[in-house]
Amino acid sequence: MTNPGSPGQLSVSVVRRHDCSHAPLAIDAIVRVAEQLGLDIRVEDVVIATDDEAKAHRCLGSPTVFVAGNDVEPEARARTEFGVT
Repeated sequence: MTNPGSPGQLSVSVVRRHDCSHAPLAIDAIVRVAEQLGLDIRVEDVVIATDDEAKAHRCLGSPTVFVAGNDVEPEARARTEFGVT
């Protein structure tokens, strides 16, 4: 569910392993809440396969959700234990 960004559009990234069963649920919830709030969003589904990719995308676990580049879990923002989990 990726589409080109437009001005004023909020960027949401879901970083996940290919077999993450929670990612579709997370994406559906994000879209549903955005619609309820009348937000214009772009959801990027980022599939990772290696620890290097996890580190590059700051993935602490699958799925990890970022809104406007920030992890949705504030306490996770300072953590560095990235990996494909």
